[in-house]
Amino acid sequence: MCRPHPTQEGKVIVFLDTEGIDDPEKVDIQEDTWIFLIATLLCNVLVYNTKGVFDASHISKFRFLKVVHSNVTVAKGASEDDSFLDFFFPNLVLVLRDFGLESDISKEVFLEQRLMYKKGKSDSVNKFNEPRRLIRRYFKRRTCFDIPIPCTRPDQLESMPDSKIESDFLQRVNDLHQYLCECSPKKLISGKPVNGRMLRTLIISYMNSVKENTAPCLNDAMKLMAYEENQFAVQKASECYQEEMKKKMNKHMPNEKGLEIYHNDCMEVAVKKLRELVVVDDGDIFHRKAAECFEKHLELFKSMMERNSIERSRRSIKKLDMEIQRKIKEKKYAHAHGYNEYIEDIDNLADEFTKQESYHGSKTRAALQEYMDSKVDEEQQVYEMVKDKTDDEVQRQLLRLPRTLVQIPNITPKEESVRKRALESIEKFEIHGLMRIGSQYIQNLELKLQEIERAKAELSENNTYYKQLVAEYNVWLDIYQQANFSVDQANPRSIQMLKPVLTDIPVVEKPSENTDGKKPKPKKQPSGKPKCPIL
Repeated sequence: MCRPHPTQEGKVIVFLDTEGIDDPEKVDIQEDTWIFLIATLLCNVLVYNTKGVFDASHISKFRFLKVVHSNVTVAKGASEDDSFLDFFFPNLVLVLRDFGLESDISKEVFLEQRLMYKKGKSDSVNKFNEPRRLIRRYFKRRTCFDIPIPCTRPDQLESMPDSKIESDFLQRVNDLHQYLCECSPKKLISGKPVNGRMLRTLIISYMNSVKENTAPCLNDAMKLMAYEENQFAVQKASECYQEEMKKKMNKHMPNEKGLEIYHNDCMEVAVKKLRELVVVDDGDIFHRKAAECFEKHLELFKSMMERNSIERSRRSIKKLDMEIQRKIKEKKYAHAHGYNEYIEDIDNLADEFTKQESYHGSKTRAALQEYMDSKVDEEQQVYEMVKDKTDDEVQRQLLRLPRTLVQIPNITPKEESVRKRALESIEKFEIHGLMRIGSQYIQNLELKLQEIERAKAELSENNTYYKQLVAEYNVWLDIYQQANFSVDQANPRSIQMLKPVLTDIPVVEKPSENTDGKKPKPKKQPSGKPKCPIL
């Protein structure tokens, strides 16, 4: 029967009732020994009640205690005296029912008088002293309570109201109840009180021994009980660690260094909890198990912290990136220096983000790298925006050139030679990276146009050298218009965008027909579109 402790919160009193010992009708007396031993090993107070005075006949029943030593072992195969039983035997409370002590004698004096030895060496003296020696040997703490009769008519006791019961009876029962409640709980050798889990394990261990008709081994029972209790202690310490970590992280999400501080603080609290619950931990086995649990939980909390840091960093970057997205949407980068401006905005964002979120350490760098990796397509988009805008400006300036000097109807072998030299010049620019091909091309056209104007003024339009200059100019202009100086294959980070340097360059325009009125034959295209990386 289990009942909440009347004065100690969180404690439970377990009452275990057994049949009496020394029943004359029993065939197997060993049963009395098992009953007595199991009850004695489990309880902290053994209540032995008998009717009337505690005389020699009652005392002689305790003679069976002489077999205790042979029916209980500390460790299998160990040969020891029975002094170890002092740690396991409970208090003995002798209850004398329907009996009242004389007023001039105390209960302790009465019991000790009954347990006094006789002097002598005869067999009768030894027989008289033996049960008294056994009681005094195994029950170092003992007392007795006398309980007078509850009423003069015992046959009416069940229907009698409490008000009719003798007050002396109620008082003595209350004294007994109070004594039992004030007794210390069942304890292990280490001094740790036995709880419900321990009691359950001990009962199973002892009863298995009885089933096998073997002496209960206290060492085996303690090991089993300690193992299960220590497993429970590790579980509770682990739960304590998790609860403490959650409290701290819910209050303030740490960075990597802060998480380590949290871990050490929470582990200290959890280890304290473990020490309160652990029974016997030889070799710190369960302390190491608890430490392993703490480390596993730490990894989970670390993942939680990292996810939080990454998400916070992403939100911060997204907020800083809004201005860049606005400028892209409104084409603010669509000018000659737009790409450099875009790269500068990205660098400024990175500096500001690192300054704001440096608290998160490596996760700040990871989030920034993730952001930079995501900008590849956007960077190409900005580059294309700048390139398209610049190409449009160059084309508009090129169209302003005068269209008056195109007079060469077909490509001759000599013109083909000029075209070949022009392409070789372009390849040379690509190899050596002297300057941007488009700008150099326009400068070359300008220089050739100046030479044409001087030759026309100093010589004549029919002069062979003048015609050669016109042919070369038209070939270079044709290559420029066909190539359009594509930069698709160029590295956007190394581009210096085209800046038109000429504002009024006349253009020599080819006629749509020959002088004989026939359409010119299509010119042979160069092998492949010239590559023109912006250098």
